[in-house]
Amino acid sequence: MKQIAIFGFALIMMFGSFSCNAQDNKKADVKTTVSTKVEVYYFYFTRRCYTCESVESNAKLAVETLYADKIKKGEYSFKGLNLDDASSKAIAEKLGVGGQTLLVVCDNKKIDITDKGFMNAQDLEKMKEEIKKAVEQAIKG
Repeated sequence: MKQIAIFGFALIMMFGSFSCNAQDNKKADVKTTVSTKVEVYYFYFTRRCYTCESVESNAKLAVETLYADKIKKGEYSFKGLNLDDASSKAIAEKLGVGGQTLLVVCDNKKIDITDKGFMNAQDLEKMKEEIKKAVEQAIKG
């Protein structure tokens, strides 16, 4: 009798796991059909050095060069936001930003590439590579 109860419990657990897996697959299919909006943000303070300004200008140029067609369609964007301005505080809090940050955002996925942005502030080609990698990673989600 004890073996029948254990066998019955095992069957229930097995069938339960099948139904959970089927639901997860449906969610994954729906997610892949949704169009994604990619936003690249550079948060900065009013007082900044030459390198900080270079990060913004090269990151913006990289996004505009790599994704010109998607920017025109409104699918991608680049925004430089001054953390000293009150108008930028809400988005900074929403994204959890408290200082200078270069961030790629797609849906709820955030990729922080601040360190790579500063290392490649003077090198547009490397900046393009890093932004492209981050965008691809964010889209894959």
